[in-house]
Amino acid sequence: MCAGVAASLAVSYLNFKDTEPEYAEECLNGALKLYEFAVKTHSEGVKTQEQKDKEKENTDPSEENPDEINKDRENTDLTVTSLGYDGGFYTSSYDYDELAWAAVWLYECTGEWDYIDDIIHVDETVTGDMGAHPYTGYLKRIIKDTGNCWQNIWVHCWDTVWGGVFAKLAPITNCSRDWYIFRWNLEFWSGMTPEDAAKATGLPAAVTAHKNFGTDDAVWNTTITADKIKDLPETDGAWLKKTPAGFAMLNDYGSARYDTAAQLEAMVYAKETGDMTFADWAKGQMEYIMGNNPMGRSYIVGYDLENGACHPHHRAAHGSTTLNMDDPADQTHVLWGALVGGPDADDWHRDETKDYIYNEVAVDYNAGFVGACAGLYNYYGKAAGDKPEENFPPSEESMKGKIQEFTLKAAVGQEDNMATQVLIEIANLSSQPPRYLDDVKVRYYFNISELLKNGQTLDNIEIRPDYDEMKSSTDGKYVVDYNLVQYDDNGNCYLEMTWKNYQFYGDLQVQFALMDTTQNSEYTFIWDSANDYSRQGIRTAKEIGKELNEAPEFTDAVTMYVDNQLVWGTPPEGSETASAPVWGDADCSGKVDILDVITLNRAILGKEKLSAEALANADINQNSKPDSSDSLNIMKLIVGLLKAENCPVK
Repeated sequence: MCAGVAASLAVSYLNFKDTEPEYAEECLNGALKLYEFAVKTHSEGVKTQEQKDKEKENTDPSEENPDEINKDRENTDLTVTSLGYDGGFYTSSYDYDELAWAAVWLYECTGEWDYIDDIIHVDETVTGDMGAHPYTGYLKRIIKDTGNCWQNIWVHCWDTVWGGVFAKLAPITNCSRDWYIFRWNLEFWSGMTPEDAAKATGLPAAVTAHKNFGTDDAVWNTTITADKIKDLPETDGAWLKKTPAGFAMLNDYGSARYDTAAQLEAMVYAKETGDMTFADWAKGQMEYIMGNNPMGRSYIVGYDLENGACHPHHRAAHGSTTLNMDDPADQTHVLWGALVGGPDADDWHRDETKDYIYNEVAVDYNAGFVGACAGLYNYYGKAAGDKPEENFPPSEESMKGKIQEFTLKAAVGQEDNMATQVLIEIANLSSQPPRYLDDVKVRYYFNISELLKNGQTLDNIEIRPDYDEMKSSTDGKYVVDYNLVQYDDNGNCYLEMTWKNYQFYGDLQVQFALMDTTQNSEYTFIWDSANDYSRQGIRTAKEIGKELNEAPEFTDAVTMYVDNQLVWGTPPEGSETASAPVWGDADCSGKVDILDVITLNRAILGKEKLSAEALANADINQNSKPDSSDSLNIMKLIVGLLKAENCPVK
């Protein structure tokens, strides 16, 4: 991991050295130190016979073994003992390739040949059979000695980055060995036998023969420049299997990621040599991915909204509120530009969210894909006059219409002249972007004029919490905070329920009862919900014909607020649409004192995070951020130099 990050930081140095030199130097220093650490902590050994036997036992003889090509050449006795496996899904086979990948980029940054020597060093003081010298650089993992060479069938991918190493090494060393390995890989991916090429009805083969750079024992110390490669003699060789339509198929699991990584290497080859043989092949492969295939399907999400893959295996894009890969049936969001796994060996694909073999998306999938697209656009798109679309991608609202991120339902349970029982169900379906909510208010509106006539007040109303869905996951504590407010002299009131500092996504239910606790002179209760604003807009579970927990229906008579903004419902005339700021109350304690100044100052220093309500209360100067001016104004409120009715102060 350290070597991989060192390589990434080295590339960042090259990208930013002319525009942000200080940042670039920081990247390079980090790269140098991480590489040094990776080298110092690297340890290796020789496999025991027991390890070899175990590997043999775990190999399925029915499976094609792509490394069979190199079985007599590769130094398979070596093992790395410093990988630090954590038991996760994606471990690394070895670390010599990452060390080489970091070294070649550090050479690009520094020009110091020692980094290249770390990769290719040969101990010429030791001579073995047929005069071969052992490799002591990182190449020793794949090549035993100078009497052997290597043929790379994989691509630059999540488990091995040798493909990129040789793409970088070849134009640096101009060594026949490095050009041979770089080019052979592209020939293997893009070529077919003359017989197969003649029968092919789909994508054409780039080559039908391999260039012969010389014998294994000679290529290690001979040089060749790219312009001479075209004149080399040709020889037969091995080829990667193709689908019936000509798509290069290394593995059914994420086939498109490997193919696009090979395309990226092809574009690098074109860049370094001027030879468009493999670039033309890559163009055909990319057109297959874009939709020129037997299914007519694009494997780029959003490229073809009619027949393209549109169910990537991606939790946020799917947007399920039930953690169910089948719900919803259609994805909530378009994951624009994501490359899905792709077709199988028969040019077939299943477009289902839960099928990760066909529809996985990942960072490594898009890395090679974006690199290939960049090269193809450079060589083909610009020449055709293609330009990026403006205002792309389109907004979701322009595609779907108004998006309701938050909803509210309600139903009434038991009811008599003493109480009304209500079930409220709120839903966080946020998608712009999907996010947890931690500051939500709901208001249920009612009227107590019948109580006022009897000499009672709001104090005679009791709230009975019957059910709190979050209670079971908060150590048995109720999460909802209930607060009763009378907002005019006509007895109009609301019950405000607040979920504060409790994050949730999806549906959430709460059940309560508003109860009259005082009898009149005739020893009866006089609670009457007929004049209650919210009650008039809600049906009872009995009317609906369902159990109460399944009865809630959408209603506008109950309002919902997120971060003090009305997001659902229509409040009755005369009530506030959202809580007005309590100017200066930065700790939301209900009063303004020196503790608010301390809370605000801690927030200014970054030592404390204020809630949305606290920010609204503290932002007295209305510049959308708490600062020292707000702190001074709170002090003025405390000592009386500023009155709340004169806030905000701009």
